[in-house]
Amino acid sequence: MLRNVVKILTRNLGLKLLALVFAVTMWMVVVNLDDPTISRPFTIAVTLENEDVITAANKYFEIEPDSANVTFNVFGKRSIVNEISSSDFKAVADMSRLIQGENENIVPVEIIALRYASKLTISKRTRQLKVLLEDLMRQAFVILPVAQGEPAEGYALGSTVVEPNRLWVSGPKEVVSTIDTVKASIDVTNMSTDISDSVVPVLLDENGENVDTTRLTLSLDIVTVKAGIVSQKTVPIKVNYSGKPKEGYEVISAVAVPKEVTIKGRSDILNAISAITIPEEVINVEGADEKFEQKVDLNQYLPGGVSLNNSVEASVTVKIDIEQLERRVFTVPTRNIGVNDLREGYRIEFNERNVDIEVYGLQEDLNRLTVSALRPVLDVGGLAAGRHVRQLKITLDENKYVVGETAVSFTISSEENDSHPDDNESDPDEATGTDDNTIADPDDGQEEDQDQDTAADPREGQTSEADSIADLEDE
Repeated sequence: MLRNVVKILTRNLGLKLLALVFAVTMWMVVVNLDDPTISRPFTIAVTLENEDVITAANKYFEIEPDSANVTFNVFGKRSIVNEISSSDFKAVADMSRLIQGENENIVPVEIIALRYASKLTISKRTRQLKVLLEDLMRQAFVILPVAQGEPAEGYALGSTVVEPNRLWVSGPKEVVSTIDTVKASIDVTNMSTDISDSVVPVLLDENGENVDTTRLTLSLDIVTVKAGIVSQKTVPIKVNYSGKPKEGYEVISAVAVPKEVTIKGRSDILNAISAITIPEEVINVEGADEKFEQKVDLNQYLPGGVSLNNSVEASVTVKIDIEQLERRVFTVPTRNIGVNDLREGYRIEFNERNVDIEVYGLQEDLNRLTVSALRPVLDVGGLAAGRHVRQLKITLDENKYVVGETAVSFTISSEENDSHPDDNESDPDEATGTDDNTIADPDDGQEEDQDQDTAADPREGQTSEADSIADLEDE
């Protein structure tokens, strides 16, 4: 029986195999006609992993633009392939697998299906990510606040701060090394109160040009700039000095250049300031016989809470003008000396007809000075009858003239008794010819001194008694 079964199965074997092949083929045709296998291209961006490996090697990398995206073919049933999209795939470049070459640096790219991975076939063509490598540089910069515009009239810019004030920049060394400063600007135009604003820091090179930040990584995107607005005031600079110039010389002027500065601060502080004073110990004219200049920093003489509106004005030049004085002798009739505080019932008689008054000053000032302008005054307050010697008081412009000490000898007597008073009635100082407020009688040798002065100054002969009297008459 078994033999009969085998005989039946093997009978017409070729036809039977052909029928089987035909049946399978027909089945596949039917299946493919219903849901055939198709392929479809996709393009997606490459995702990077393990980037810190490159940074740890102190390198900066960039992806070449033409390799930032990859294109691949996917094979699968039409029902599945038509359902998926680019988001169902991921292209991964593991930076730890970087291969450095002489001409190029590459990282293999792996395509991963996120859906239907078992039912799809991705083309096996090798895909690579091309990478550009450079030296990495990371540096911190202090952000400088910059005020733009001018505050309202009568106000000035006070302190400006940036919060936070430090910016870390990392990127290619060739780019980071060009950064010179980082600034954050705030507009204070017509402002009269404190303001603040959020701004984007600007990176500048040594020429003040903006640095391209597209290849840089910044630790901050926005910072806050605060600007204080304070009052301002323009005040003069007052110069004091110490010491005395060389004998025969005089300080003509002591001025600062510039003569005034603008200061700023709280209004209550500024209202109490009328000038910026340079102390006398700063400028010393001791023994000087010519003009000189000295630089002075005003910052150290500003009151607390006050600063200069323009910091460059801190350094001023003090000019000290010193010139040699000329000597001029003016002869004044003693009858033209004013007398103050003479006791009632007493009269005064001068022991000389004229008195010589020495005046020192610049030639041009002395040429303008007349005898009538001297107006000498003698103060006899408290003096009793008797012979006395006292200094004359002469008031002239101290900025132009220096008046020498001039003593005059005189006698006070009672109008009722022309004779000299008894010893008991005379001034107790008469025994010595002086009192507490007098000096020794200059009569002795006076003519000799006067002759010497006249010889020293050729103009002396012009100040005769006649001239003096003429001047007084003109007055």
